[in-house]
Amino acid sequence: MPDGRPFGDVIFSERTPQRERRIASHPSLKPQSFLRQIVYAALPLGEGIVADPFMGSGSTLAAAEAVGIASIGVERHLDYYEASRASIPQLAALTVKDKNQFQLQLPLI
Repeated sequence: MPDGRPFGDVIFSERTPQRERRIASHPSLKPQSFLRQIVYAALPLGEGIVADPFMGSGSTLAAAEAVGIASIGVERHLDYYEASRASIPQLAALTVKDKNQFQLQLPLI
């Protein structure tokens, strides 16, 4: 983890907050507090690229942007793709805390 502790066996998640649902209307929207932990766990050194082949509202890409990791997404449904163009920067700008009460933020490279 960013504070030097090892990853646990369980990554806690909350229900997706209403403020996030107002930004991105998608039936399977995941909370930023969860996705930022997943993105960080996938690339803890901040090196590499997160690829999301079914990006929907772009919440995973927003999480990657929020923690300073490069990402790329693909979405075949035009309406979700167009909505993601607006929701990604808004979701990435949110301040969220995880269950352990520390903010996930990698230095920008």
